[in-house]
Amino acid sequence: MPAAPNGKSIKPQLVLLAGGGTAGHIEPALAVADEIKKFRADINCKFLGTDGALEALLVPKRGYSLHTIKKVVLPRSLDGEIFLFPFRLVVSTVQAIKALRGVDLLIGFGGYVSAPAYLAAYFKGVPIVIHEANAKPGWANRLGRVFAKLVAVNFETVRKQWPGAVLTGMPIRSSLNDVAQIKDRESFKREHCKVWGLDPKQPLVAVFGGSQGSQYMNGVVAQALPVLSNIQIIHAVGINNQLPERTESYLPLPYFHDMNAVYGSADLVIARSGAVTCSELASVGRFSILVPLPHGNGEQVDNAKALQDKGASVMVKNEEFTANWLVSNIKETLLKASNFNSTEVGLNSGAARRIADLALDVLQANNGDRQ
Repeated sequence: MPAAPNGKSIKPQLVLLAGGGTAGHIEPALAVADEIKKFRADINCKFLGTDGALEALLVPKRGYSLHTIKKVVLPRSLDGEIFLFPFRLVVSTVQAIKALRGVDLLIGFGGYVSAPAYLAAYFKGVPIVIHEANAKPGWANRLGRVFAKLVAVNFETVRKQWPGAVLTGMPIRSSLNDVAQIKDRESFKREHCKVWGLDPKQPLVAVFGGSQGSQYMNGVVAQALPVLSNIQIIHAVGINNQLPERTESYLPLPYFHDMNAVYGSADLVIARSGAVTCSELASVGRFSILVPLPHGNGEQVDNAKALQDKGASVMVKNEEFTANWLVSNIKETLLKASNFNSTEVGLNSGAARRIADLALDVLQANNGDRQ
């Protein structure tokens, strides 16, 4: 522990990063934490999440501690759950207050744990920084914006809606910057196809339905597989879903742990249109078929439309994404993908560092206010 000029020890500053439930909230938070630690080793970072969710796997794996609270899901219908919501929010907020003990700054990324974290930080006088990833903000960050010292956003449309917000882009894994710089994709694909037991000369399509997978998309792929010819698929079915049988041209996996290999090798990506996925696709310059989730507040439609409008994707409604649609359109879309040249490669490469810098500015300003 460092010492102050008067000889007394100085407590290392502590930053709490809140965001859980899906990789769309966890990965950006991890990217920002990594940047903070890279340039300020004297600052400790810990995470706030929920039990049994993906953060319980990803956060400790990256060397950070995880404090868990009860998740709070905003009911989307007027049933009995709507009456329980305020009580659940109070319980989680009390739990978040305990997690904030000794914390000097909260950085929130939306999701199940962020709303109680924002309320707890406000009650305790802990400064708040939020990052909004989606083109259509969720309720947690709409709440957090009221209390935040600084708001960072991924989309220009949101910056215009929220006066004072800072456009930073999406913090993505720094390793993905390497994918954007691959000079010889053919050799890269050949190397990884050898590991996967696939043919590098055949088209390779990567399919994933978000960090939890998608049973609906899994079913479409399963129905289409017997009809697809001369096309290989590597498929993340979700860590909680049953793993299908492997074939010569089909490799099912629970989860894509090495996204560099997947993005760098795939000729086409089929995915949900979460904010992280869309930002990663833009950064690595990969063409995609995007199937927005049919529920939520519509943010995935806006995310997908942003890429489609730039000619980087084909957006398909969930109910229209069927085995017949996939079989009928896959070869034409692969052709589009082969002719696609992105103008946004590396777009989000500096976002995590910028958010980290802005957050540390807020932390320093708050320390100045206390002196």
